[in-house]
Parts: sequence; C-alpha cells; structure tokens
Amino acid sequence: MHGSFIFRRSVMSSSGDALASLEFFPWSRHFEVGIKEIDEQHKMLVKIVNRLVWHSVSAGPQSRVDQILDELLSYANYHFTSEERIWNSAFGGATIARNHHDAHQMFFAQIQTLRSSGQSKGQIMADLFDFLARWLAFHILESDRRMAMTVKAVEQGASLDEARKQVDDQLGGSGGELISALLEVYSKLSSSTAQLMRENLTRE
Repeated sequence: MHGSFIFRRSVMSSSGDALASLEFFPWSRHFEVGIKEIDEQHKMLVKIVNRLVWHSVSAGPQSRVDQILDELLSYANYHFTSEERIWNSAFGGATIARNHHDAHQMFFAQIQTLRSSGQSKGQIMADLFDFLARWLAFHILESDRRMAMTVKAVEQGASLDEARKQVDDQLGGSGGELISALLEVYSKLSSSTAQLMRENLTRE
C-alpha cells in the first residue's frame, strides 16, 4: 500500500519536465469503490483537478485556469447526477440518498465562496487546492465507498437498515482506520506537492 501513496515525480533533464511529471493528487486502486461507472468518473475528476493545479502553478493565463475550473464544475455536476441516479435506484427517496445530494450541493457552494472571497488569485487557488484535496479524498474514500458498499449489500438482499449496519460494522474496524489513514496521507501529500510545484517554478 505505502508505495502507491507517494506522489509521483520523475527525475528529468529540466525543472519544467520535472514539474510536469508531478501529480497533485495521484490516482490509486485504493480509490476504487467497485462500481465501474463511478470509478471511471472519479478518475476523470482527479485528472481534471491535476490539470487545474498544473496550469495554475505554471503561471499560465488566468483565463485558462478559469476555463479548467469551469470544466471541473461541469464534470462534477455530471458525476453527481450519475451517482445520485445509482443511489436513488437502490435506496429510493431514503434520507441517505438525500443527504448525499445535499453534500454534493455543498461542493459547489464552497467553490463559489472561495472564488468570490475577494482574496488574491494566489490565495484563492491555494485555498482551492486544499479544499479539493480534502474533498476528493473524503468524497471517494469515505462517502462514495460507504454508499457503494451499501448498494451492494442491498443488492444481495439486505434491507437498507441492515445494509447500513453491515457497512458501519465494516468501516468501524480496521477498514475505517485504513480510510482515516489514507485521508490524512492524501491531504498532506497534495499540500506538499502543490508547494513543491510552486518552488520549482520559482527556481526557473
């Protein structure tokens, strides 16, 4: 496990090449929740976030950064709609599905709050990177994993209450400890990677 959670950086001939090889948020098989459609969409979200961070710290035009951020929001909306269709199909209008929808809406609200904060562009992007790192890790490792496990338990014949208890039991032991550890690791790695990318640019 540990090897796959070190952010990837190749030693290349120029600092620009090394910068391009950094990933703000490396994808890992540990992020797979076991529902192919959702896993593929999570990979795309991570890819867009990595592209957003790279363009931001590489001092490209702000218009391009804004364009990629808008792309992220658009794809997130598509992803959330897909997720909610799966959850609603399994759970109907149960509270668990409504709460997940509300969490999705908070994602958009938080990004809008950051964009309109009135701070410098650099500070806005730094705050955005921190939010995205924490949100991606929690959204995939905890929230969506829990929902996917509950869907599978229901599909195997458990009632919703039984399924939720099964998942709580599974995630309350060593599984929950692993997720907590991974959340902490990814948050720190993403922050460190973004800082390293900025330092590389400063030295160029």
